[in-house]
Amino acid sequence: MYHSNAITLLTADAALLLLLVRQPLSRRFDDSDRGAGRIVQLPPIRRPSLPRLLSFLVVGAAVCTVIVALRRPRLDQAYHSLVADTLSAADSNSHLTAMYAHSLPPLIPAAIVGYLVTMAVVLPATPGRRLMILAHAPLFVALSVLADCFTAILGATTGLPLGPAPLLTLLLQSTFGYFLIYRLTFTTYQLPSPTPLPALRRGDWHDNLVLSLCLLAALSIVATIALALVQRVGDHPFAVFLILASLRSGVTDVTFILLGLVRLAGARKPCLGAERPALDVIIPAYNEAAGIERLLRSLDRAAARYGGPVHAVMCDDGSTDDTRALAEAAVAGYRHATGEVIQGPHAGKAKALNLALERCTADFVYRVDADCAVDPDAFVNSIPHFLADPRVGTVGALTLPKEPYGTWIDRMRAMEQLFTYGLCLATLSTIDAVPCVPGTFCAFRRQPAVDFGGFIHGMFGEDAEFTCAFGRLGWRTVLDPRVVSYEDVPTRVGQLRVQRFRWGLGGMMNFARYTPFGQGAPGTRFWFQLPRSAGIRLISPIHLFVTILAILYGTFQPQPQHNLARFAVIFVLAQLPALAPRLCVILYYRRAHLLAWVPLWLPYSLLKRFFQLEAVLACGTRPVRPPMALRQLTLHQVMQRQFTRQSRPAEERI
Repeated sequence: MYHSNAITLLTADAALLLLLVRQPLSRRFDDSDRGAGRIVQLPPIRRPSLPRLLSFLVVGAAVCTVIVALRRPRLDQAYHSLVADTLSAADSNSHLTAMYAHSLPPLIPAAIVGYLVTMAVVLPATPGRRLMILAHAPLFVALSVLADCFTAILGATTGLPLGPAPLLTLLLQSTFGYFLIYRLTFTTYQLPSPTPLPALRRGDWHDNLVLSLCLLAALSIVATIALALVQRVGDHPFAVFLILASLRSGVTDVTFILLGLVRLAGARKPCLGAERPALDVIIPAYNEAAGIERLLRSLDRAAARYGGPVHAVMCDDGSTDDTRALAEAAVAGYRHATGEVIQGPHAGKAKALNLALERCTADFVYRVDADCAVDPDAFVNSIPHFLADPRVGTVGALTLPKEPYGTWIDRMRAMEQLFTYGLCLATLSTIDAVPCVPGTFCAFRRQPAVDFGGFIHGMFGEDAEFTCAFGRLGWRTVLDPRVVSYEDVPTRVGQLRVQRFRWGLGGMMNFARYTPFGQGAPGTRFWFQLPRSAGIRLISPIHLFVTILAILYGTFQPQPQHNLARFAVIFVLAQLPALAPRLCVILYYRRAHLLAWVPLWLPYSLLKRFFQLEAVLACGTRPVRPPMALRQLTLHQVMQRQFTRQSRPAEERI
C-alpha cells in the first residue's frame, strides 16, 4: 500500500533535482570565451600530460579501493539502507521494499562518485572549483536513490518481475549520469560561447518522426535481448551493467541499420547529368611537402573525369619546407584543372581556409586537407546532390586511410572509418543528423558560408562547427559512400594520441557551442547525435571506474557467482554486440583482409578512451568567485558606470 503524499513528495524532489541538473546546461553564466563572431578566444589549453593521466588512474584506483574495502560503514549497504528508508516512507509493505532495495545495484552511483572525487583531486583547478565538482556527487546519489525508488514502486504496482528491475534502474541511472556529466562539463571547463547563429531550420517533422520510430523499434529489440541475457548470466550488478553497457551501443547500431533500410527504400541516389557547374577547391597547407603533390594530382584526375571547370586554391600557411614550391610545380602541370598558390601568415588552419575562400567565385566549393587525396569520381558523385536538392548545403565522403597499410593502428583506423562513414554517417544523413563533415573532404555552397563568416578561428574541430553552422541555418548535409577520399592516418601510438587529444577537445568545444539545452535543437543533428556522441566521449571514463570496482569486488569479496574469471568472460562477451556490425561493414566494403586484425580492436578502443580522458584533464577550468566578491564586483561596476555617465556632456547623455 503506497502513500500518495509520500509519492507526491518523491516526485517533487525528483523534479527539483532534475531542475538543478538542467539549469546550468544553457551556459548563460559562462564568460570564458572573450572572442566574438567567428573568433573564439580562450585561455591556452594545457598540453597532453602522461603524469597527469597516470595520477588520475592511481587516485581513481585508490578511491575505488576505499569504496569496496571500507567496512565501517559498508558503502553498498549504506546505499541499500538509504533506498530502503526512502521507500519505507511511501510503502507499508516492508518485505517488498527490502527485496527491491537489495536487488538494485549501486555500481553506477559508486563509479560516478569515484570519478567525481578523482576529478576533484587530480584536475588542475582552484579550491572552489574542486568543491563544486565534489558537490555533484551527493546530487547524483540523490537522483540514483530516487530512480531506485521509482523502479521499485513501478515494479510493485504493476507486478513486474524482480529480474528486469536492475536493468530498468541502470537505464535510469545511466540517463541521469549523462545529464550530470553534461552539467559537470559546462560548469567546470572553459569552453567556447554558444553560437550566435539563429535557428532557421523548419519542417523537420519527417526526420524527427523517422528517427523516433527507429529508436523505439531498436530499443524494443535490444531490451528483449537484454532481458534474455540477464536471465542467462544471472543478476549480479557487474554482469547486468556489462550487458547494459554493451547493448547501449547496440541500440544505436540497430538504429543505424533501420535507418539504412529506410535509406534503401527511399529515392535513388542522384547522378550527374549534362550540367557541369564550376567548382573551387580550397586547401590549407602547413609543411605538407610529403603529400601535397599527390593531392594536387588527384584533383586534376578528378577534374578530368568531371568535365567542368575546376579551380584549386592552396593557401600556404607559412610553411618552412618545400610545400609551396612543390605545389606551384604541380599546379603548373595541370591539364584539366586550374590552380593557384597563395601565401598566408601562419595564423592557423581556419585563417588559411578563409583566405582561400575569399578567392573563390564558384557556387560550389570543396575543402580538402593537404594530406589527403580524392577519388577520380569524387566530383562526379558529389555535385549531383546539390543539383538535385536545393536544401543540401554540405556533402561528405567515405574517407579511408591511404594504402598500403603498415601498422596495426592504421588497420584499426580503417575498420573505424568503414563503420563510421560507411554505415553510421551514411545512414544518419537520411534524417540530416550528420554532426560533422570532416575537413578531409567537404563540399559546400559558397554563399551561405560567406554569409555566416566562413570557418571559425580559435577552437579545435572547425570542421564540425562549420557543419553545424550550415545545419542551424536550415541546410541539409549528405554523406554519400560513392564519394571516396583518402587521408594519412596515425601509424604510431604517439600520433594517435595527438589526434585523439585534438578530437576530444574539439568534440567538447563544438557540443558547448551548439548545446541543444540553451540554443534550441533545430533538427535531429542537435537533439540526438550531438548529445549522444558527446555523452559517449565524456562518460567513457566512468566505465573504467566500473571495471576497476568490479575487479576489486571480485578480489575483496570473491564468491562463485562473481569471481574475476567470470567477470573476464562476461567482459569479453560484452564486446561482441558492438563488434558484429563492424565485421559486417568490413565484408560489405570488401576489406576482408582486415578481419585478421579484429582481436586488436579492444586495445585500440581502450587507447582511444585514455586519450579522450587526457583531453578532458587538459581542458582549462573556470574559477569560482565567492558570493561576496561577486557582490563587491557588481557594486564597483555599477558605480563606475554611473560615474562615467555623469562625467559625459549633457548632450551625449541625451
